[in-house]
Amino acid sequence: MPMTRRSVLTTAAAASVLSGRARADDTLVVTGYGGEYRDIYMDTVIKPFEQKFSCQVTYDDSGGVDPYPRVRATKGSPGIDVIGETTVPIIILGSKEKYFEPITEAQVPNLKYAFDKSKTIIPPYGAVQTYQYLALIWDKNKVKKPESWLDYWQPQGAYGDAIKGHLVSHAPANFTLLIYALIMGARSKGGSENDLAAGWEMLAAQKPYIGFVAASSAQAVPYMENEQVWLMPFWSGRAFLYAKRGLPFGVAVPKEGTIALANCCAVPIGAANKKLAFEFINFRLDPEIQKAFCTAYQASPGRPDITGWPDGFADAQITTEAKMASMVFPDDALIARKQREWTLKWQEIMSA
Repeated sequence: MPMTRRSVLTTAAAASVLSGRARADDTLVVTGYGGEYRDIYMDTVIKPFEQKFSCQVTYDDSGGVDPYPRVRATKGSPGIDVIGETTVPIIILGSKEKYFEPITEAQVPNLKYAFDKSKTIIPPYGAVQTYQYLALIWDKNKVKKPESWLDYWQPQGAYGDAIKGHLVSHAPANFTLLIYALIMGARSKGGSENDLAAGWEMLAAQKPYIGFVAASSAQAVPYMENEQVWLMPFWSGRAFLYAKRGLPFGVAVPKEGTIALANCCAVPIGAANKKLAFEFINFRLDPEIQKAFCTAYQASPGRPDITGWPDGFADAQITTEAKMASMVFPDDALIARKQREWTLKWQEIMSA
C-alpha cells in the first residue's frame, strides 16, 4: 500500500536535489557510486525497494566517493535522506560533528543480525550493510602473483625494471583505498597507522614505477582493460567483478593479511524523510537483498547468517565470523583525524 503523504517540504537543500519538486513520505533521495555499481544497485536494491514500499527513489551519484563535504557545508541538511555508501572514518566524523541521526535496532531491526564487528567499529550513527577487503590485483599475462605487500611497494625486488610505468597509485580523492594500502605497506615493514614512516619512504621510492594515479576506482578500469596496469591495490568487489567479466586479473591477499572495508550508510540530521530512510537501511540488510546485491557486485554481506551462496563465493568473501576475525581493522578514528595531514603529506611527496 502507498505510504501516506504529508505536507510539502520546502528546504532549499531538498529542492536543489529534486529541482523544486515537492518532497513527501513516498520519496527518498539516496546517494551511491556510479558506473557498474549504479547499475547493480538500481537492479538489486533500489527497484525492489520502490516496488515494496510504493515509493520513488532519486539516486544521486554526484558526490563521488565522499558526499560528506555536502553534509558539512549544509550543517546536516544536504537534500539527502540516505548516504548509501560511506566509510568508517566518515561515520565517526559525522557522529562527532552531530550531523548524522542515531540508528538503533528500534528503527532498523535487521541490525541485530549484523556481524559482531559491525557493532564495535562505528558509533551508533550509521550501519554497515556490506564489506569488501583490500586486495592486490595483478595482470596474469604480464607478471607473477604478488606474495607480499612489498611486491607492490618495492616492485623492483619482485619484478625488476620491466614493471616501470605499470603500477597504479591512488589519489587522496580515493582516500580510504590510498591510506589502507599505505598502512599495509607500513605494517609489512614493522610499522602501522601509528607509524607510517616506512610507508611514506616507500611511496617516494615507488614514484618512478607509477604509470597512473587514479582519483577513483573507476578511473583505473580503462587501464585494466588495455593492460597498462600490471599491479595495484584494489577493492575486492570490483576486482572479482572485472575478473568474472573476463579481464586477465588475479585477486590476491598477501601473506601479511589485509584490511576489511566496512561499507557504511547514514541518515543526515536534516533528512526530509527519516522514516523511509530507516526502512531503506533495514531493507538493505534483508537476507534476499543482501544475497542479490552481494552476488552481483561480488561484495561480502553485512550479516553472517546467510547461506546458499553460489559456488566459490564464500571462499572468496567474508561470510562468517571466523573469516571476519582474520581481517585487519586499523584505527579508523585516527585515520579520520589524520586525513588532512596525510593528504598534504601525499601531495608533498608526489609533487617533489
